[in-house]
Amino acid sequence: MLRFSKLQGAGNDFVLLDTLQQPLPTEDRAALARRLCDRRFGVGGDGLVLVEPSESADYRMRIFNADGSEASMCGNGIRCLARYLWQQYDLQSDSLAIETKAGVRRVYRAENDQITVEMGQPRILDRAPTHLSTLEPLLSAKYDTLPLSVVGVAVVDTGAPHLVLLVQDLEQFPLEAAGAVLEGCHPDFPDRVNVSVAQVERPDFVRARVWERGVGVTLACGTGACAVVVAGVWQGLLERRATVQMPGGTLYVEWREDDRLWLTGEAVWVYEGTWLSP
Repeated sequence: MLRFSKLQGAGNDFVLLDTLQQPLPTEDRAALARRLCDRRFGVGGDGLVLVEPSESADYRMRIFNADGSEASMCGNGIRCLARYLWQQYDLQSDSLAIETKAGVRRVYRAENDQITVEMGQPRILDRAPTHLSTLEPLLSAKYDTLPLSVVGVAVVDTGAPHLVLLVQDLEQFPLEAAGAVLEGCHPDFPDRVNVSVAQVERPDFVRARVWERGVGVTLACGTGACAVVVAGVWQGLLERRATVQMPGGTLYVEWREDDRLWLTGEAVWVYEGTWLSP
């Protein structure tokens, strides 16, 4: 029997377990994530977030995707974890230092009950494919015709790696079909890459969707929103401060002149309950 909390950030939903208050089952964390995140036989979620003690920060976050693979960083997940900590422990501080596999990240209370997280410095890979012809062979073997309409490509690591495709028509891009193929297309990422697809509407506004490795298409992705803005700036299409509209909600990204990314968005505590494991 496990006490859990369900939280979501822009529709990106997580099952959270607080290891400071309860011991976890002896089964491995990957198997636990698969069971809990199953939307038919478990609680249901895009990922499992664990609250753990830290020797280098206030708390430690571990996050597992729905398929059991462990992620290094999650922009929406860390904001949800901060929301949980502030409410559960009635913390009075306006900022928290959270240890992740991508390093220590600091999270802040923001205006309108939103939460801001310092996401670190992005990394643009030199070996990113630069034109559509490099992507077409990866898809043509499995799909006869796909309306790709890609106008720009970049591979950006924002704590998690993203293949970013800037497209002319976001609605027409077949993300469900292409994501499963493209997530394994980059040699620098043997553990797969996320696929972010975006359509720039204005220099300060972009719409995006993300295929997350280990999950599939999600309603939002924090590292993906950051990667989209970095790719858009790199391609000369976006300003360093932009609104990213995703299917589940709105995220705000700022890529400051000191090369650090800042992500702001909602984090909502949906409910809590008890999972009676079989």
